[in-house]
Amino acid sequence: SWLISAQIASAVLTERTGNRKMIWFAFAVAERSLRLVGILMALYLSLHHSRWAPVVLITAICLANFLGTMSSPPWLSWLADIIPESEHGTFFGRRSAWMAVAVVAVVVPSGFFLDRIPEAHKLQAVTWIFVGATVIGLVDLLIHGTLPEPPMQLAPRTHVVKAMLLPLRDRAFRPWLFFNVCWTFSMTVGGVLATIFFVEDLQLKNNFLGGAVVVTSVTLVGSVITGQWSGKLVDRLGPKTMLYWGHMVWASLPLFWVLATPATAMAWLTAASLVGGTSSTAANTASNKFITRFPPPESRAMYCAVSNSLGNIAGGIGVILGGWIIELLKDWHMEVAGWTFGAFQVTFVVSSILRFLAAGLLIRRMPERTALTAARC
Repeated sequence: SWLISAQIASAVLTERTGNRKMIWFAFAVAERSLRLVGILMALYLSLHHSRWAPVVLITAICLANFLGTMSSPPWLSWLADIIPESEHGTFFGRRSAWMAVAVVAVVVPSGFFLDRIPEAHKLQAVTWIFVGATVIGLVDLLIHGTLPEPPMQLAPRTHVVKAMLLPLRDRAFRPWLFFNVCWTFSMTVGGVLATIFFVEDLQLKNNFLGGAVVVTSVTLVGSVITGQWSGKLVDRLGPKTMLYWGHMVWASLPLFWVLATPATAMAWLTAASLVGGTSSTAANTASNKFITRFPPPESRAMYCAVSNSLGNIAGGIGVILGGWIIELLKDWHMEVAGWTFGAFQVTFVVSSILRFLAAGLLIRRMPERTALTAARC
């Protein structure tokens, strides 16, 4: 999460050169290639019982994340110039839906396949699936590289610190930054560590296909069903309205996890995934339109970078807090009518409460589109 702050460096590079496609392509290819090589090297060392395997794995993943995150500001700035503002939400909603279809088309057959091969061959099978997916991902980058890149309006060259402070000094943009920090923190307190709860406590490790369907595919089906029309609503009602309702519904997601047990996991996780998939797609589409259409075009990359950096710094702190709570309460649990309430459930409840507070209290403070110019004065 903290490596997201590297986006500021690529935003500066983008604003000073205007070569968005080249910067995006170089960092995106480097990220996917390094991730592939690093994981394969770590796997090789692990199979040979080398103590360096985890070091290589963590180093490669961190460096890959560092490079990958730097591709985001030029990418968002580039797309915002290609897509008309009146169609921004519709486009990204439709894009989210088609991406979800593509992922489901891979995840479900992969889960079906992994459930039916002998245990001795599962690692090899996962490795080949990963390699194939990475190769397809690199081809995807080549295809995206054919998109046109309109000339970028360059901002007057200023000191890096001054450019970084511009979004913070913008009084109309600060309410978004404050909400983004609070929301990302509240989401990561329980959300990131939920995967461990699903796999271990709810026993999804014994059911690859079921886990793939309820955790990933159902979420993506929700995105497919609602992505296009929620994107249209973003264009029609404005991003602020969809920000509010999308995040308020999304805030309820961890409460579904609280009620899940190994016996009822599939039902509760299916409901949670539908709620999460539909609401997060609407919320993220609205967020994307807000942060890319808010700033002047020449400063768009820096506004996006500062927003993402501050949010993910808070997100990293949220993960640590969630891990601390789980470690502190690891031996504590409470039985209520046959239902166990333990450390993970505490983080889920805390996360949901903080999400409701962030969305309910802070989104309304953001200026409407028609008030942006006045709010900056």
